[in-house]
Formats: sequence, structure tokens, C-alpha cells
Amino acid sequence: MPGLLRLEDQRPPAAPGSAELLAPRRDRLQLGLIAVGVALLPLLNPKGPVHTAPADFVMGAGILMIAVWAGTTRARVHVPYVVPVGGLAVAGLVAALAGDAPIPGGSAVLQDLFLLGWCAAITSVCRTPQALQSVVRAWCLSATAWAGLLVVLTLSGQSALAGKAGGVGRARLWFDHPNMAGNYFVIALFVVLAARYPRQPVARALAVAALLAALLLAGSNAALLCLPVGGLVIIFLRARSRGGPVTALALVLCLTLAGGAAWTVVAEPIAARIEQSETSIVRYSVARGSRSASARESLFNAQYELFRDSNLLGIGPAATRLALGETEADKVKESHNDYLATLVERGPLGVVALLVLMSAVGARALSAQRLSPAYASVIPNAAALAAAAVAFAFTSLTHEVLHYRHLWTLLAVLAALHLFGQDRLAVPTGARWSGEPVPDRVDGW
Repeated sequence: MPGLLRLEDQRPPAAPGSAELLAPRRDRLQLGLIAVGVALLPLLNPKGPVHTAPADFVMGAGILMIAVWAGTTRARVHVPYVVPVGGLAVAGLVAALAGDAPIPGGSAVLQDLFLLGWCAAITSVCRTPQALQSVVRAWCLSATAWAGLLVVLTLSGQSALAGKAGGVGRARLWFDHPNMAGNYFVIALFVVLAARYPRQPVARALAVAALLAALLLAGSNAALLCLPVGGLVIIFLRARSRGGPVTALALVLCLTLAGGAAWTVVAEPIAARIEQSETSIVRYSVARGSRSASARESLFNAQYELFRDSNLLGIGPAATRLALGETEADKVKESHNDYLATLVERGPLGVVALLVLMSAVGARALSAQRLSPAYASVIPNAAALAAAAVAFAFTSLTHEVLHYRHLWTLLAVLAALHLFGQDRLAVPTGARWSGEPVPDRVDGW
């Protein structure tokens, strides 16, 4: 199929009312399969071979369907982020073959490529506003339903189904761990805010309340901290669009200083009482903050020693636990930090690839702030998508999120908006438009 696979192939968006803007009937099957895959993202247990999950089979079917669809209709397949993910894969494969854990490392590289394929499938199918709307709405509705289910299971005493270990503690539903569950719900909250869906304010408020309740039940401090971090991002981008970057930066700095002062004056004296709280939600979330921070510090120090003692190729993906087990480290766990894990397991080459990936995501998040009217009707609050991307970067400081399926779903939505949804006549803040046509973008990263 020569010419069908284009890496971020650029073309002008379809004119409003054109045949391409409408979702053809022949596209409904693959679009429906992608939407079902997005809806089933939380089904990550029980595990199958090579750490596969029930959701992966639907996602894999979606990838295969997109490949068949592209081959039969000669539609373009867009593969965003191929350069940085390729760099991560190459660095990981070389480190795995040179290390002591080639099989787990090879499996991690296969996961990299699978998630890239999932991202490419979503990006390619969301080439019209209607298709993107279907995928985003499926995400909003399914996440709200999963959140409501978690709340109902918890209130009805179904602790095992809610994912609580031993019937107590933090809920995780069918995610791998509560931190992943918390991250899923906070990202879904930002997606709901971005799409402003459900459309009715009362229904949307109920959806946000359900997602917040599920977030509290998961007890993830990192996910809770993503709320103010993402809020500041939204405020910055909205203020930047109205008053420019200087005004936006000044506003965010003032809010940050005010929040820090409030924490020092009001919240800090209460911290000791919080740590002694007997309330279940508090005890398993905020109250364990100092203990979690201390454990992370010890773990990160041990991993840094691994890097100092290893070669520049890295010890191989998913090899941190094995390597720490052979040392005198107090904590024998996986990295819990994507930046440090990439340095230790994939070496400096992996770090460069990760930085390129983050730059590519940042560029797409910024470009999503200038959408054409058709796509702006689907994502009326694109600043919330940028907040979700920043929330992932923030969470990566304390958790490994690069293999989260919903991360790559978000990256696919940003890539689709970048490829098909930009308003080419929009003028960046502080710039002047001469009236000449805006040239096509050249973008292959």
C-alpha cells in the first residue's frame, strides 16, 4: 500500500459543508470500535500474557480495523509522536538486550509500540469534527459511568468489586492500582470540562461530582494535586488569550503566592490533625502524604545510585525492581518517576527522546487553543486539554504514567486537533496578520 502511511501528513482542513466533513457510513464501524475501546479503558484486570488486559483486546481490534480500513479506502494513516516513541523504543531495546532482564524489557518496548498504534488509530479516525465528537463523548460518558459505579459499589459495601485490598483502604476498581484510578478520573474530569459535555449544566455538574467522588475514593494525592495545577494552567491560557502572556503570568504568580500563603497560615497548622484523622478517605489520602514523600525520597535516592553504577545504555525497561533487589535498598519497587526511570532504564538517549515527546505534546496543546469553528464546537474549552497534559507531566514526578492507556488517548485527541482542527486564519497573541494565506505546517514529530 505505497503512499498510505503518512507520518503527520498535512493537508488543509475540509471546507464546512463538504462531503469530507461529514462522517461517511463506511467509517462508522471503525469509529464505533474506537469509541468502545475508549469506553473500556478501565478494564485492566484480570491480566493475561505479557501483562495484557481485557481493554487491550478491544484496542487491538480497533488498531487492526483502522489498518484494514486504510488499506481498503486508501485513507491516510497518521502516526503522531513516531520520532520520540521510536527513540524510546530503540533506547529501551538496546538497554534490554545489554541488561539482565531482556524479556521484561522487550515486553515494555512492545507496549510502547502498541500504545503508539492505539494513538495513531484514534488520530486517523478523528479526521472530522463528528468523529472526534463521538470519541470524546464516549470518554466523558463512560468515565462518568465508571465513577458512578465505583461510588455505588463503595456505598453498598461491595469492597472487593470496588478494588479495595482486604475490604479496606483505597479503591481502584479494575485499574492496576489506586493511583492509576485516581489519575484516570482527574484526566476524565478535565476532558469533561474541555468538551463541556454533558451539555446541560446540571448534568455536567453531576458528572463532575461523580468524578471528584471517585477521585477521593481512589485516594491518590498526586491526582488531587493535579486539580490546582490544572486549574492554574486553564487560568493562564484563558488570561493569555485575553490580555497576553505577561498579564496571564502575573495573574498565575499572584494566585500561586496567595495559595502558598493560605497554606502556610491556615492549612499547615491543621496538617498534624489530618495525619491523626480516623476518617477513612482522609487517612488513606492526605494523611499519608508525609509518609509517601519520605518513601519516594528513599526510593529515588536508591535509583540514582543505580544510574551511577550502571553504564550509559541503561539497565533496561522494567528492570528497576530487579536491580534494586540486588542492592541494599530499603525500598524494592518500580521507579515511581518517569523521568528518573527513563534515565536509569534507557539512558541519556531515552531522556532526549522523552524530552522530544514532551515538546511535541506541548506544541500540540498550544496549537489546540486556536481551533476552527467546527472543532471549537466539539472542544469549546481547549485549555482544559492542556491542563490534562500538564497534569500528566506533573504526575510523572511521582508515578510512571507512560504506559497509561488513557494518556495515549489524550495525546491522540491533541494530535487530531493539531492535524485537522486548527484555525489557519487565527493570529497568535501579539502578532499581526498581513492578510496573506497561512502556509501549511511542516510537522513530522
